[in-house]
Amino acid sequence: MTKIKNNFYFFGFGNMAQAIYQRMNRRAYNNIFLIEKSKKRINEINNIYDNFNVKHYKNTKIINNLSDSKITYFDTILLAVKPSDMKSVCVQLKPLIKEEPLIISIAAGIGSLTIKKYLDNSSYYKLARAMPNLCAKKGMAITGLFGDPNCYGENGGKMLGKDVSKIFSKIGKVLWVKKESDLDSVTAISGSGPAYIYYIMNAMIDAAEELGLERNNAQKLVAQTIIGAGETGKDINNLTNEIVKVSSKGGTTEKAIDVFKQKKLDAVIKQAIKSAHKRSKELSKQ
Repeated sequence: MTKIKNNFYFFGFGNMAQAIYQRMNRRAYNNIFLIEKSKKRINEINNIYDNFNVKHYKNTKIINNLSDSKITYFDTILLAVKPSDMKSVCVQLKPLIKEEPLIISIAAGIGSLTIKKYLDNSSYYKLARAMPNLCAKKGMAITGLFGDPNCYGENGGKMLGKDVSKIFSKIGKVLWVKKESDLDSVTAISGSGPAYIYYIMNAMIDAAEELGLERNNAQKLVAQTIIGAGETGKDINNLTNEIVKVSSKGGTTEKAIDVFKQKKLDAVIKQAIKSAHKRSKELSKQ
């Protein structure tokens, strides 16, 4: 395979960046830089990759100083820092950018205009935002993507969009949205979504234990039930009708659904998601 003559830079290397790195086509890049300011995290990274076959990581360099690398035209930069750290990272990054690398941000709530402002370059358009989720660890994420129309429009920008899709398709499915504000909805639904499911899973597992099942067996039952329901549910046009079909009159499922209705569980879930959406919009205005 012919290598693309460029380097890939991870600014910040938390769990999501690590999942992307482990599944990306690392051989496509001359060098991959993992730039992490925390020396504790750098030690963790070194320990993690000591457990892998070193030859697969020979083009990877772990550094904690931005000035240790030179940004060139063909570079791809993934901003994987906390939203609160975005401004300081961009300020440090700004003088290193000599031309126009492709920049992708996975920080929740930080809009592209804000990132451009931090970079102090009003003519800079090669910027995309991505909102993956923790399912990336298993290659089962769904990533919401948005790119500036000036970059991803009909005048040559589609190739850049293809490049971004290629990166995130390695960790699961991708979904391009037309408006950047739609990413707030993506954040509230799928970005935060795994935590909602884990919350429900934990409650189901606790209930199973109270009914006498061993916890490891309960977790297997619950996990596989959710996996199966998700796979079948994505092809069902009317989920309400499906619930009625499986809720036999006077049966066990009907009793459980009745409790959900009495407690207005659907209203609670909607309220929680709308609260997450509101917070995402608040972050984008900071």
